[in-house]
Amino acid sequence: MNTDEKLRQQVIEELRWDSALKADQVLVQVSDGIVTLTGNVASHAERWHAEQAVAHVAGVVDLINQIDVVLPSSHVRTDSDLVAAAVAALQWNTSLADHRVKVSVADGWLVLGGEVDSEHQRQTAGYAVRYLQGIKGISNDIVVKTQASAQTIKTDIESAFRRKAIIDAHGIDVRVEGGDVTLSGIVGSLPEREMARLTASSTAGVLKVVDNLLVAPIRPDTPGSI
Repeated sequence: MNTDEKLRQQVIEELRWDSALKADQVLVQVSDGIVTLTGNVASHAERWHAEQAVAHVAGVVDLINQIDVVLPSSHVRTDSDLVAAAVAALQWNTSLADHRVKVSVADGWLVLGGEVDSEHQRQTAGYAVRYLQGIKGISNDIVVKTQASAQTIKTDIESAFRRKAIIDAHGIDVRVEGGDVTLSGIVGSLPEREMARLTASSTAGVLKVVDNLLVAPIRPDTPGSI
């Protein structure tokens, strides 16, 4: 069994293991460590869970998620109902007190806009509406306002990296322009890459994170590996 086929089987097993989605509707292809997902799921949340499941499989270099959301008739909601549900979810989230998030929905696709004070709040808004029934997809267009200096942001991110056991801080270069952060370098896995991105985006003053990190997992046949 070649490396891609072995990785494909591991991804399929991980998808089947995740009880939050119906893996029999998801098709998996692998080429040079890049995983492509196709097929249908019944909710936006299931699509997201499939993506997260794959990201935690060792050896995955990148992921292309082409899964379609096909809502069961019992889950279809009007756009006005979805707007009301989304607004309520945001209002009940303690991390978004006095938020300035705007909500619109077109044919089941939810768009978040407006301004918040941190990237953490922007991501929290997305999490707050992810599991709403009837959502086909989410576009998070919220803008983050920043007041921190570029040097302060860079220092805070690098310090946070050093505190994370999963992150090899020496392999990541952090560049900051205004509130925009660019991460480059090499990490050992998709979970490490995702943790680096989340850590940077959760840092005060960050407006946007550009993820240019490359995944280079250590394979058993790599010279010098254990």
